[in-house]
Amino acid sequence: MTILILVGFTAASILFLVRSTLILLGYFKEPIIRVFSEYGPHEKLYMVGLGVLAWGGVLSFCGGLWAASYPKLSVTLTMLGIVMLLTVGLGYTYNEQAEKLHLKILRYPRWYHELRERTTRYERRRIGYMWLHLPLRARLSYNSSDTMFMLWADFVIMGTIREEEMDPRQEEHFYTGH
Repeated sequence: MTILILVGFTAASILFLVRSTLILLGYFKEPIIRVFSEYGPHEKLYMVGLGVLAWGGVLSFCGGLWAASYPKLSVTLTMLGIVMLLTVGLGYTYNEQAEKLHLKILRYPRWYHELRERTTRYERRRIGYMWLHLPLRARLSYNSSDTMFMLWADFVIMGTIREEEMDPRQEEHFYTGH
């Protein structure tokens, strides 16, 4: 039974590590764009590095358990996994400091940081909502090509019209009540 659990954790960690690596390299945009459409007083930064570190830590821990017949290797891999998972825990606990550090150290995926620098939060939220309405085939095309995605994002930004309510004191009143 414990072997099946270990196999499950190892397979899941490999799968999610590959997913996090694809996000880091810019070939899977869905999770990052979903963050764009969230509301709240503070815009969250999608920290790809924490995902890679978390799943790498789980894989290292599982590797340490698999290498139980080699004590030195087992202890090294297990301790490395624990340290990586503790680092991820600190990153999620102290989110604001982790975001600042993440922006300085890890500038990948490049399309994400380029889009954050040249758009407002409102425009990114609009991109997030428009992404949800794209057909699957279009999402797959935009996931694989940063150039096509940025072109699509530019069209969404150009189509974004921010409607602002006029101040009633500044409006011209045609009807004076007489």
